[in-house]
Amino acid sequence: MSLSEFLATRAQEYAPFDPARFPRIYAHFLEFFADNVPKIQIVGTNGKGSTGRFLTLLLEQAGFRVLHFTSPHLLTLNERFYKDRALVNDAKLEHAHARLQELHLDPKISFFEYMTLLAVILAQGCDYMITEAGLGGEWDSTTHLRARAALVITPISLDHTDRLGNTLEQIAHTKLATMGTLTPNTPVILAPQESKIAQQAHHMAQEYGLALFSVSPPQERAMIYASQHYYPPFLAQNFQTALTALGALQIPQPSTNPSPLNLRGRFERLEEHLIIDVAHNVSGAQALKEALQENFGDQKIHLVYHSYSRKDVRGVLACLKPIIARVWVLEFEDPQLIDMQELALVLEDVGVAWARFNWEAFKALRALWVVGGSFSVVRAFLKGYHAR
Repeated sequence: MSLSEFLATRAQEYAPFDPARFPRIYAHFLEFFADNVPKIQIVGTNGKGSTGRFLTLLLEQAGFRVLHFTSPHLLTLNERFYKDRALVNDAKLEHAHARLQELHLDPKISFFEYMTLLAVILAQGCDYMITEAGLGGEWDSTTHLRARAALVITPISLDHTDRLGNTLEQIAHTKLATMGTLTPNTPVILAPQESKIAQQAHHMAQEYGLALFSVSPPQERAMIYASQHYYPPFLAQNFQTALTALGALQIPQPSTNPSPLNLRGRFERLEEHLIIDVAHNVSGAQALKEALQENFGDQKIHLVYHSYSRKDVRGVLACLKPIIARVWVLEFEDPQLIDMQELALVLEDVGVAWARFNWEAFKALRALWVVGGSFSVVRAFLKGYHAR
């Protein structure tokens, strides 16, 4: 059975999971594979992907071999696995899959748990493995991996309230509790947070005997790098977090900056006036709004949008309302999407003009187009965009 055929049988990442299952599977896995590659785990709500990729690029620039495991993907599964300055190809993925199949793993292993073990196999021979948590927190499969050399905590905000908690404090505790699984003196790199979360993180780091490094606002090097590539403030901040992680690991910064960010959907310009961004919560929407205002001033946007029902749709739309000319609802098949009638009521209640998206209007209307709301929206848009 090929990898794609096997994954079609797996529970998706949004499905309920048994927190005790992966530790059992991993213990069985370790009977056959020595997993000693140092791991830099990244948890948080926003910026995990770009922070991890910036850190990967910096480590490569410094001469290290790195496997970056990120999620979710937009168009191909390969996007989740970056190694040797490129996405891992299909042949290597199939080879890693074949090795896993030989182990006769628990048949209830989930999609993300399987991805985690694929990443571990692909990371063999690397100097570092950068692992992005799925939901994040003490129960995540990436949290159970051996040889974690550092923990990077990106900004934490309200998200996944159906599974992680109903308040920011509850969500922060779930994510910060990852510190309790680290060995003493492991460096923890803390990106800028709301004051209550920062205080909680400092307290927990002290309790567990961990070295905590607070990330400053973007310094000169990060600002120059961001300016060179026309990156918005939130990407400059994520690059600064990656630089701080290098220092925490006692790795000298390379003398030159790395190549541009090669991770799709992070304020990515497909055309001069077409931007895709995977912002999917209020904090992400606020960062997107600030980036658009810095790059385009008072120009209003035409937002191609849809959202999962569990997200704060009203909060995201209210945040973006001051810069929206019209919302264009992109319709596609996904069981997690909010019901169209419910979304229409929210749009009307927030007070933004809206219409159903169509490619004819997109082609005819000369405007600043922004695609966002979730990975699935950007994925659906890209499929249609590349098919034309």
